[in-house]
Formats: sequence, structure tokens, C-alpha cells
Amino acid sequence: MNTYYNEITSKPINTVDGKVVYKIPSGAMCGNGDLGVVFDNNERDLVIHISKCDFWKFDSGAHGTGGIKTVGDLKIENIDLEEYSIKQYFDKGLLLCKFGSTEMEFFVAPENLIYFEVKAPEAESDHGVGICLPDTCGSVNSQLDKSGVVCRVREFSGADVERESAVAVCLREISSDKAEGIKTTRYCISVVTNFDAEDYVNKAFEMVCDCDYDTDKVKTQEKWESFFSASKVTLQDKEIESFYNSSLYHLADCMGNKGFPPGLFGNFVTDDFFPWAGDYHMNYNYEAPYYCIFSANHPELFDGYMTPVNDMKSEAKRMAEMFGCKGYAFPVSFGPKALDVYTLPDCKEHGILFLGQKSHAAYACVIPIMHWFSTYDKEYARENYYDFVLNTAAFWEDYLVKKNGRYVIKGDAAHEIPYYRGRKFKYITHFGQVNTINAINSLGLVKLLFHGVYDMARELGLNTEKYALWADIIENLSDFPTFIKKGKRCFRYAKFGIRWRDDNTVGLQHIYPASQIGLSSGEKLLRIAKNSYFMNDRRLDDNGSNSYLPAGARIGVDPQFLIDGIHQNIDEFALPNRLFRHHGGGIEHLTTIPATINEMLMQSYEGVIRLFPCWNKKSDASFENLRANGAFLVSAELKNEKISSLKIKSLRGRKCVVECEGISSVIDAQTKTEISFTAAGNTINFETRENTEYVLI
Repeated sequence: MNTYYNEITSKPINTVDGKVVYKIPSGAMCGNGDLGVVFDNNERDLVIHISKCDFWKFDSGAHGTGGIKTVGDLKIENIDLEEYSIKQYFDKGLLLCKFGSTEMEFFVAPENLIYFEVKAPEAESDHGVGICLPDTCGSVNSQLDKSGVVCRVREFSGADVERESAVAVCLREISSDKAEGIKTTRYCISVVTNFDAEDYVNKAFEMVCDCDYDTDKVKTQEKWESFFSASKVTLQDKEIESFYNSSLYHLADCMGNKGFPPGLFGNFVTDDFFPWAGDYHMNYNYEAPYYCIFSANHPELFDGYMTPVNDMKSEAKRMAEMFGCKGYAFPVSFGPKALDVYTLPDCKEHGILFLGQKSHAAYACVIPIMHWFSTYDKEYARENYYDFVLNTAAFWEDYLVKKNGRYVIKGDAAHEIPYYRGRKFKYITHFGQVNTINAINSLGLVKLLFHGVYDMARELGLNTEKYALWADIIENLSDFPTFIKKGKRCFRYAKFGIRWRDDNTVGLQHIYPASQIGLSSGEKLLRIAKNSYFMNDRRLDDNGSNSYLPAGARIGVDPQFLIDGIHQNIDEFALPNRLFRHHGGGIEHLTTIPATINEMLMQSYEGVIRLFPCWNKKSDASFENLRANGAFLVSAELKNEKISSLKIKSLRGRKCVVECEGISSVIDAQTKTEISFTAAGNTINFETRENTEYVLI
């Protein structure tokens, strides 16, 4: 079975009971990391929505008309859509379509060119092909056709926007041939914004005129074959393996613009009215798609993550000062280029949408800290995120209150306070949330933050004057609050304030992604974690399955419970194109399956590489080049209930610690010699050399 393949055999369903449901579209998709397309249809035409990560309307204000906008639509007329098949080849970036007697090949090339080829009997080949741009949200549209090229321009400009944004879409018929009664026509579309090129219209025109269908098809396939060669997971359960691969593809096809990383809905924006303006929500939604990328050995997908975060630095400093602190604090959300989608004058907290939470910047640090521990790339950290992590820590140095030798977090709500604004807000109703003490998610995030900044600083040789304070905070931050629920001790959402909620997974995010509880945490803490985990089943939680399922692997729950949960998510929420239709956000749920499977197959966040730590040993499985903390690439095979192969490549020459039964020797694959190691029970450790592979027997 080809687990890089999927076939869609029916037209997209955009309404249910008369209500539009296509905000997370079900039609076939492909993209190149910046440019994305979604297949759709109207009553008689094939409609292909085009969107791009950097096409936004920069209209400020939380309830303004700003946000990510669609580029427009490619329409192909007179297509018989009753017979419908689109084959998605994720490892080639290719769609092969058959609509009645018409066949189509479709792909998005690396250089923001869309190509398609239409084959049809001559008598049925009268397919009008055109570009349509919407004029909603105040856009100004124009057209410029020359030399057989159709060029459409959409722009947002004027006094009501913070900065101009514009896009040019050029369509050209490349060739048309007839043979044996079949007409074959090839087309190319270029899409260029003013952020790509100052003279974006001429750039789009030049690109479409200079295109090469066959060369760019090869480049596209080489790109995706290379992407999937970075790591590999092989399972007996081919449905899960297939969704693992398609999820990574869909993440990668919207994570390629380093200046404009994906917001809530990536680059599958089909109109101008996506929820929450498609912005960057900082209390898990923006971060969640990145949970799985490091363990899957795709750190390159992180490259754009810090751009909007760093663009907010001056605003973050201003917001920290609102709370009397140095460093950085974040609102609940913002857009690219520090787009203000957070100012509301009647908000109780300085007219800014904090929604009672102070943890947003700390949450933003989770992903760069993951990058740090999995790569130990000192130069990259220094250039891209050390300053942000350092200044976020500076905020918490001031914001934490030390009482009786322990650091306490006050006035930081575990959940958003959704009505923390306006005259109708009833303070007494939300008294506990407003006056929260020691929200459990913030305790986990802050502890991870100080672990991360302390480790970075020591490796970089910076800020030695802070070491004693950071160590003290790590050692003396308040314990996670607990209480008795249904006769079992569980984690409480806050020491004072909200005790528990039956939706979302906020009360478990100190386990994952904050990485503060795991298999080394001791029996007592693990028992509390499992009591909390099973107090209600969150596997189908609209806002939390992407952290609930990986958290289960972290604490060692029954692996079948997690596998069943993955299948339930597929059955309940998976769409024909392999997206997931949840309420909470869009692309964040693509991380659920790869993050969970990776944690089941290999864990390393506690400084110990564990093989198949949460896996049914009767189910054969293997993986190649999963990335472990410490900058190691790990490959292993489980066969007949035993680990039959184990290889570890050290990228940075750090000490390697492995927990695995029965290891008797470690062999340097380059020199073919055994190297010394020390053992304690089933755990061994050994020194490594940079860029060297070791075989463990």
C-alpha cells in the first residue's frame, strides 16, 4: 500500500443542512509552502481557490476587516463533475484528476507557479479557463492583459490600512496539441505579492512567460521526495501511517514562507471571511502545528515561526510595562508585521485582548525551546530566538511573587476569560478566574521557559549573572496544584480559581507540550497525571486532541487507547483531503497523528532516548531518523516483540543516553570499532563525535 497516496471520489461538500461548512475545506489540496490551492466547484464549473501565506489586509482592530484574504479563483468551465476522481500523491506534490472524459494533471511548483494540463476529446474540449478575483472587504481589482497573458491584480491600500498589500495573478496557455482525437492543453499561473517583489506585476508576468512545465514538474517531485526522505515511519496499521504522511505534507505545504508563517488556516483560505481573521492565536493555536516537526526531523519548517513573534518585540515590551514588568508580554493574538488585532478600548486590561492570561509569550517560547533541545544550533538560536526567550524570562522574573520560599503566579487565568470587556462584564461571575493563583498550564510553561533559557545561556556563554536566579526559580516554582475529584487525586486547573473543566486540555498541557511530567517523574506524580488524564476522555476534543493524545504517550497510558483515539479522530473529523474539521482552528489538528505516533515510538525530552516507550510490542513497527533531544537521529525496528535494529547518529557530538534492554556493545559505524559506555540497569550512556553514526547491539 502506498501510504503517500489518497484518492477523492466525490465532489466537495460545502453545505450541510443549508449551512456553509467549508471554512475547513474538503476538496483536494496541494501547495508549495507559500502558495496553496483547494479544489471546489459550483453548479457547472470546476473552481480552484488560490491563496498565499502573505496576502493579508492590514486593517487594525480586533473586530476590523483585516486578516488573511483569498487571492482568487481559477475557474474551468464545462467540466463533467458527476464522474469524479482526484488522486493525491503527497510524495510527488501531484494531483491526477479525472472528471468524466476529461483528465487533468495539477501541481504547485517551488517558485510560486501553478501548472495544470487538461486532456479531453476534441468534441468536449471547449473549457473556458479564467481567473476571478473577489472584491470583498474593500479590495481594488484591476486587469492587465498582454501578449496572450491574462493578468489580474487585487490590492488593499489607502488610509484604512496600516500597510499596502497586493497580489498579481497571471494566467498563460503554454501549449495546445491534438493527437488521435484528444486535445491536450497546458497552462501556467504565477502568483506574486508586493512582499515578494516591489514590481510584483511585472515579476508575475515575467515568471509566467519564462515557465517550463516539464522542468518544474521534476523540481516539484524532487522537492517532495526529498522532504519525505528526511524521516520515515512504518506501521502495520496502514491507515494511521497514511494519515501520518499526509499530515506532514499538509503542514509542509503551508510552512514555507519565512516572512509569513501560517496562521490558523494556513494557505487553504477560500474566501475573505475565515474565523478570527486567520490570525496568530498565541495560547496554543499558533504553536500546535509545530509540535511534531522536530521529532519528525523537519526543523526547517520552523524557519518562519519567529518572524511574527520577533516583529512584535516593541509591542511586547510595551505590554509588559502595562503590568509593571520588564521583558515581553503578548496579547492573545496578532497578525504578521505586528498587525493589531488585539486592541479593544473597553477591555478591562489596558484595552488589550489579554483575556485574563499572561502566559501567551511563554507559550510562544515552547517551540523555539523545542528547536533548541533538538538541534543545539547555537548560531541559529543566537540569531533567531535567544533574545525573545531571554526577555520573556525577564517578564516572569518580575511577575512571579516569592512567598514562603516558593514562586507564585497570580492573576493569570488558566482559560480565557471570554467576556472580560464591556459594561455587561460581571466581575463577580469571573472572580476566581480574574484572581487566579498558580494556573497549572502557566506553571508548566514557565518552568520549561526557565529550563530552556538557562540551558541556552550556558551553552552560549551569555547572561551568567542570571544563572543563580534562574536555578532558584526552577527549583522553587510552586508545585502543580491538585485536588480530589471522584475519589481520586487529580491536577487542579489552578490553586485558586477554576478547579476543572470538561472541555479543552489546558489542565494537561504542563505534561505536553510543556514537557514537565513524563516517565521519569516518579510513581506518585504519574498516578496523579493518569487520574487527571482519564477523568474524562478528551480524545475527540475540538481544541485539545492535538495535546491530549501525545500527553498520553508521555505518561505511558495503554497504547491501544491512543491508537483507538487516532482512529476515532479519523472517523469523526477527517475530510476527504486529509484535513480535520474541528472547531478550534484549522491546521493545528494536523499535528495530532504525527506528534502522537512519534511520542509512542521514541521519546527523549527527559534527556534519555527511549525506544517504543508507549507501543504495543506485539505490533511490528520501525522508524528512520526521528530526531531526539540532544541533536540525535534515531532509527529502530521492533520485530517479533524485540528491538532488532538500533542506530543513532550524533549531529552535535553530545553525550548520548539510551534506555533499551539488552545492549551489549556500541559500534562506531565510521571506524567499525567498539566504543566504551557505562550502564545502569537498562540505561547506557556514551560519548559521541559530531556527525557520526553508532550501531547499538
